[in-house]
Formats: sequence, structure tokens, C-alpha cells
Amino acid sequence: MLHLFLFILKIIGIILAALLGLLLLILLLLLFVPIRYRGQLTKEKELEITAKGTWLLHMVSVPISFRKGALTGKIKVFGITVKNFAEDEEELKETAEELFRDMEEAAKQGEIEILKAEKPDMADGETEKESVAQSGKSESPPETASEDRIPEKDAEEGEGSINEEKPPDSIPKHDGLAGRVWRKIKAFFLKIFQIWKKIKNLKYTFRRFCVKIRTGIRKYKDTKEFLLDQRTKAAVRHCMDELKLLLRKLLPKRIRGELCFGTEDPALTGEILGGIGIFYPVFKDNVKVYPDFQQSVLEGELFVKGSFRLVTAALILWRLWRDKNVRYVYHRFHDRE
Repeated sequence: MLHLFLFILKIIGIILAALLGLLLLILLLLLFVPIRYRGQLTKEKELEITAKGTWLLHMVSVPISFRKGALTGKIKVFGITVKNFAEDEEELKETAEELFRDMEEAAKQGEIEILKAEKPDMADGETEKESVAQSGKSESPPETASEDRIPEKDAEEGEGSINEEKPPDSIPKHDGLAGRVWRKIKAFFLKIFQIWKKIKNLKYTFRRFCVKIRTGIRKYKDTKEFLLDQRTKAAVRHCMDELKLLLRKLLPKRIRGELCFGTEDPALTGEILGGIGIFYPVFKDNVKVYPDFQQSVLEGELFVKGSFRLVTAALILWRLWRDKNVRYVYHRFHDRE
């Protein structure tokens, strides 16, 4: 019985070790096997772009192309298409077209129902004169009804006028000079109260404005102190160095091509040529550039090829995370949020 139990534990241990080894192998493959890419751009009559990324001896590939204004892309595993972005785009267009058609049909049906509701129901053989006569007959009772209601309204108004009459005791006794003086004094104090209320509100508004100014000054001082801090400067320098390293690893190892361009303005053509010259250390003599100072033209082709390992990005992230200055900047931004 004990031997059987130990044998089962041995099998379980072998299975776990195999799974851990498989996971470690996959992790090492992801980190150290390079992701290779190549691309070609051609511009004669129309712009054509083809690009392809591969990994692990072309076991995983992602071809992308742009021809005649249409963008296509696929994800292939062992040569089998797993994802086709063109089909998804077509399905999305079809669903959108179906949705628009349904909306148009619903709108048309709604307009028809509204027209049916607005159109009066006419009996068979009925003329317009009969409809007018019937409408006149149907409109006559409300007039009589309104005439019948006139006396009631007058009666109600009469009762209201009777009820609204003030008794002799409610008439103000001091409606002469003293009453006018009292009303003026009352209006004067009311105006003073309104002015005092506006001044009070203005005081509160000024206080809020001062608080906002003080808050803005404090934020400005904190930001200035944060930017001038030596730890912030060190973190920015470290990030810039790592970014340069990442770009250097991402840039294509091989590049070649020819480019012929020109504009109707020779000065503009010269400025563009100067801008292209900035990238001369990247492509050196592998790319030939021919400026045309007489006509507007853009033709040429360009081929690039390179590779990139994920272990480089992982090491960059690890070094940034271990830097205490970078952690200080990260926590400072996190606390502000």
C-alpha cells in the first residue's frame, strides 16, 4: 500500500515538473527568440505597403498589406489562418449596412403610420361638401355650450367681485401723508438691505477667488519644486537613456531604397531635403534621395528588415523599477491622482 502511494506521488511530481519545465521553456522562448519583421513600401502610381512579422521560425506570422486603398491582415499559426482582419471588417460593414437598412425601413414605416393617422377616414361615396357639412354640424354644439357657459362665468365673476370687496374695517386709516412717508421709508430700507446682501455675496466671491489664487500658487510652487528636484532630474535622465536603447534595438538592421520627390516650390523642396538629412546616420548610403526642383513628384521604394527580443524590454522595465528615483516620481504622480 505504501509503495502504491509513493508511486502515485512520484507520477504527480513528474507531471508537475514537466508542466513547470514546459512553462519555463515557453517563457524562455518568448523572451529570447527574436521577433523578426520586414516591410516594403512602393509608390509609383499608387501607394503599396507590405509588411510581415514572424516568430519562432515562421511558426507564428502576421502578414499585413495595403493595396488599392484596402488594408488586409492575418494571424497565422503553423500556416493556418487563426484571425483574418479583412473578414472581420467585411462582417462589420455588413452588420452596419443591415442596421442602416433596418433604420431606414423603420423610419419609412413610421412616416406611413403618421400619414395614415393625419389623413381623415372618408366613407365610400362621401363628398368633400358632406364632410364640410358634418364638420360644421360637429362644431356647432361647442358654440352653444360656450354660450351656455357665459352666464355661469359672469355669475362666478360677479361672486368673485362681491367676495373681493373689502369691508370698511380693512381700509387703511393712514392713507394720507403718513402712509406715503411710511412706504418710502420701507422701500429705502429694502434697497439698503438688497445692497448689503449684494456686498456680502461679493465678499464671499472675493474670498473664493483668493482661495483659488492661493491654491494655484501652492500647486505652482509644488510643481516647480518637484521639477527642480534632483531625484526627478535623475529619473528623467534614466528614462531617456532607456528610451534611446529601446529605439536603437527596435530600429531596422537593414534598410535600402530610392526616393524621388519634388514640389513646385524649390525652397520647400530644399527644406524637405534638409529634414531628410537628419536621418542620414540611420540609413547612411543605403537610401538614395533624388530631389526634383522643377515639378511636383513623389516616387520610390523602401525596404526595411529588423528584429527585436522581448528580453530587452523586460530588462529595461526591471531596471526602471529598481531605480529609486523613478519609483519616487511614480509615487508622486500616483499620490496626486
